[in-house]
Amino acid sequence: KINASKRTDSVTDVVQLLRDSCFTNSRSTFYAPGNTGSLLRQMLKQEHLKDIPFKKQNTFCFDSESFRYLAARRNDIYFDEFVKQESLNSWTTSVTESVRLLAFILNLKPYDLNEWQSIRKAILEIAMLARPLMETLRLILYNWILYERAQSHNRIILSSNFVTSELCSNCAQSNIVKVGPFYIMEYQSNTNKTTKDCLCPFDEQHFLIEFIVKHEFVSKSTKLSVSDEKNSFYDLLFQCDKLTHFLQQKRLSNENDPFIAILKQFQNEEQKIHDNFNTDANANKRIQDVLDYLKPIREQDSKRLIESNEILSLSEVYKLIDKLKAIPEVKQQIETIKESRRLMMHAHDCSVKIPSMKNKTFSELMNSS
Repeated sequence: KINASKRTDSVTDVVQLLRDSCFTNSRSTFYAPGNTGSLLRQMLKQEHLKDIPFKKQNTFCFDSESFRYLAARRNDIYFDEFVKQESLNSWTTSVTESVRLLAFILNLKPYDLNEWQSIRKAILEIAMLARPLMETLRLILYNWILYERAQSHNRIILSSNFVTSELCSNCAQSNIVKVGPFYIMEYQSNTNKTTKDCLCPFDEQHFLIEFIVKHEFVSKSTKLSVSDEKNSFYDLLFQCDKLTHFLQQKRLSNENDPFIAILKQFQNEEQKIHDNFNTDANANKRIQDVLDYLKPIREQDSKRLIESNEILSLSEVYKLIDKLKAIPEVKQQIETIKESRRLMMHAHDCSVKIPSMKNKTFSELMNSS
């Protein structure tokens, strides 16, 4: 029988989401089915889930007696002919119900997971966005500095390339290249590595490299002003801090600030460039100064959000995520991440031969699908 104490909010949420549901109940003893159906119908009514159908078409009953019978026979326990026949009937019923369930599933419309909103999915989306957003933020900074240096007719643009192995900022190869007035550290695909995957421990000192970024200095004028670039920079930073604020509110992520490791790495890169090229007098010194100033700026953003009692709903967070994903440079990098993941999944794919179906009922279902 259904125990009311076992009803949880999470189950209710899933049932509300799926609508067409398969209800299950298990028993550990040899006795006939009780009044589970009426109790379940009463529970749905009490939970005000009237829009969830509970009919023969979407309710499936499975017996486990045949499995218990087989386990007992394997241990040399014998039963009379009546129990043997009951177990055979139980197996036949379960097969019939299984085929009916599979046929029911085959006729359902696919559910688009991209339309599914959940806190866990939002956390994963933010984690994927972290580096594309920070790379875009730094790109805006490069072009902001170009304006300050009276080079408004030039731009820094970025492109992203996929990787085919797991890398992090600690184990990936890198080299410093000159792009316009800037020295920029770029990561490389480790094509000559003997190991395909990153084995570094997870910590805040480095981040996963799911794509390679390349920068290019081009002649391209724009109507934007220095203040426009500066405002774009700090506005994007604030939007990122809103995402961090959301994670800290929910306290569901071990990494409440997915951007901090990337910003620290940017600072480390600028320090290495300074140590190698003595950049006190060039454009990189200005980049380094702005990056060093971001910590107090982000602290101010956090204080501002807390004092304003900013509480982001899940739908508001998804709107913000969609807005950020629509930024052309961010969108390009996300597509590259997806391609990298697809390639790595494909590299680990393996074909499994399905044994021939001996059960006639299941065979007919497989052939019909």
